[in-house]
Amino acid sequence: MNVSPGRNRFGLFILLRRLRYPLAMVVLVYAVAVFGFTQVPGVDPEGRPWTMSFLEAFYFVSILGTTIGLGEVPYPFSDLQRLWATGAIYATVITWLYALGAFFNVLQDPVFRRILHESRIERAVRRIREPFHLICGYDDAGSRVVRELTEDGRRSVVIEIDSTRAEAVDIEDLTIQVPAMAGDASDPKTLMLAGLRHPHCAGVVALTGDDHVNIKIALTARLLNPDLQVLCAVHDHAAHARMAAAGADYLINPFDTFAERLALSIRTPSLHVIYESLTTQTGTAVDDVPQLPRGRWVLCGFGRFTRALRRHLERLEVETVVVATDLDDSCDDSNSVCGDPTDPAVLRRAGIEDSTALVAGTPVDIDNLAIILAGRMLNKRVFIVARETQRRNAAVFRAAPADLVTLSGYVIAGEVLRVIRTPQLATFLRLARDQDEDWAAALLASMRDVIGDEVVEPWSIECTPEIAPTVCDALAHHETVTLGRLMMHADFSGKREPAVPLLLQREQSRELLPPLDTALAVGDRVLFCGRERARSAMRRLVVSHALPDLAPEVPSPPLELA
Repeated sequence: MNVSPGRNRFGLFILLRRLRYPLAMVVLVYAVAVFGFTQVPGVDPEGRPWTMSFLEAFYFVSILGTTIGLGEVPYPFSDLQRLWATGAIYATVITWLYALGAFFNVLQDPVFRRILHESRIERAVRRIREPFHLICGYDDAGSRVVRELTEDGRRSVVIEIDSTRAEAVDIEDLTIQVPAMAGDASDPKTLMLAGLRHPHCAGVVALTGDDHVNIKIALTARLLNPDLQVLCAVHDHAAHARMAAAGADYLINPFDTFAERLALSIRTPSLHVIYESLTTQTGTAVDDVPQLPRGRWVLCGFGRFTRALRRHLERLEVETVVVATDLDDSCDDSNSVCGDPTDPAVLRRAGIEDSTALVAGTPVDIDNLAIILAGRMLNKRVFIVARETQRRNAAVFRAAPADLVTLSGYVIAGEVLRVIRTPQLATFLRLARDQDEDWAAALLASMRDVIGDEVVEPWSIECTPEIAPTVCDALAHHETVTLGRLMMHADFSGKREPAVPLLLQREQSRELLPPLDTALAVGDRVLFCGRERARSAMRRLVVSHALPDLAPEVPSPPLELA
């Protein structure tokens, strides 16, 4: 791990440099006071003259500097000694007050505090001994990603430019301690201090909310640690190409992602349920299939959010009407209305009373809430989609009469977690989008039969000696290992685990819903979904000492070695 050396020593140097004058003053006052006591004469009880030794003088001056009034030692003082002691009392106390004030000023100095903060984060990152992700940005998306990762038992490190948000990480109720650095993630030094070159850094997630900053993070990560997985949130289509060229492996546009999922709910509603069950921590296969209307959609606002929705809806040949005050040349009188969408009169001009759906998609939450109330008042049956931009308004949106509410931060977090938890799931969902409703309905019915109403868990198994040594050992001995055999109970009872194989990847080929009698080969990657106990059982099985035999009714074709 390459970090800036000697940051603790640099902090000590700053402290000593700022305190050099106060410390010099303390030393000078003590030296003069001690020297004076060794020179000022006194009288002992027998009337003989005496003067303090150096040790006696140093001891007495040390008492004066902290606790005044312990008496005159070793003999009662003469008037001259009392006069010198009085002066030493005021001099040492004032000097200590000056030194302590200077010390506390240094502790409050922003440069010194930043050095201490960076040193603490550097030590915490250096102690990490397991894979972790570097999360750049701790807004709605970043906070949810960190929370979900810690609940999964995964480590993470946070970089947040807002010191208040960075400090909030320490007081979050997280199951694993998360180091949080207050700094600019676009600065390569900050990234390296947070562990960019740490041997256990598994990936970088750029969620700063600024596309230009995310591009620089991706570029820095690609140049300084090319093996890292880089995920970036992007909001403007103009930044897509630059971000991909900078080295981002995954681009997550919350507006496009939500628009695609909304269009998916209209075109292939069963696949929407499958998507939700696989990507949501609480999703089940028995959720109701959404019934989103076609008809006419009124889109309020003309930002990136509503433009993405209009683009996907038009591909489905759904009629759209845009209502906004900032229309451009792409809108004509037949599909747009220029005006304030919060005004009921403007919504009437847009035909809200005869429309099937209303989208409150402006970038201002209060405007969206006003649009929701106005739309519901004008059309009791209209399906309302609302955009929420700030998580703090969640309670208000829950109380509003909206049928579907989206928060960009949660959309981004969901996509990030999907990639981190099960990278193969992205490939499956991309291929599944090309299938029709009949295919999706059949898969959903199979998931309901096998998994039931329990939460669906996706997982991947890779047939490599490191991950699945039992499978590779069986293949090396020319045994036939099929998907069905991999899914058998480890107790040799002949029963299968409650799981469904979704995708088989072999080199460059991909097969959706592979049959159970498919023979596996070294290097294959299989995506499953099922119950939690099935995931745990199969992961234990592939590292155990023996694979159970197939049930008699399941054929097992001979294995063709790759």
